[in-house]
Amino acid sequence: MTETVLKCEEITKYFYDPIEVKVLDKVSFEITRGEFISLVGKSGCGKSTLLYILSTMDRDYQGNLYIDKQLMGPKTGAELAQVRNEKIGFVFQFHYLLNEFTVLKNVMLPALKLKKYSEEEIEARAMKKLEVLGIGDLALRNAGQISGGQKQRVAIARPSSMIH
Repeated sequence: MTETVLKCEEITKYFYDPIEVKVLDKVSFEITRGEFISLVGKSGCGKSTLLYILSTMDRDYQGNLYIDKQLMGPKTGAELAQVRNEKIGFVFQFHYLLNEFTVLKNVMLPALKLKKYSEEEIEARAMKKLEVLGIGDLALRNAGQISGGQKQRVAIARPSSMIH
C-alpha cells in the first residue's frame, strides 16, 4: 500500500491587486512516498504560486492541503515553520551553500539545527545521500571549490539528509 505524503483538495487561489484574478482553480492531486513529480507549464500559469502554497508559505487560498495526513490550514505560523523544517526541502535555483564549510557540513547543517539525531547519525545519513547523488568524493571539499552542478546536488542532499 502506498502512503500519501502530500494531498491537495480543490486548491483555489486569487490575486486581488489591482483586480481580482483567479490563479489556481480547484487543483487536486496526491503524492505518495517515493514518488517523483514534475510541475510544468508556461510562464505565469501558477506553478510558483502552487509551490508557495504546498510549502505552507502562502496561507491565503481556498481548499485543503495535507502533509503526512495533517491538515495545514488550521496550523499556526510556528507550527507551519516546524512542518517546513521537518518535512519540506527546498532547492532553489541559487543553492545557498556556505562556501567556507565543507560539502558534508553544508548537508548536515539543517539536521544539526533540528537536533533530532546524534551528530554521528546525521553525518552517516548525509554521506549516504552524497554517495547516492554521486558526489561522495566531494564531502571534504569546501563548497566554494565545486562546480555549479555539484552545488545543486549538494542542495538536493541537504533536506533529504533529515528524512529516513
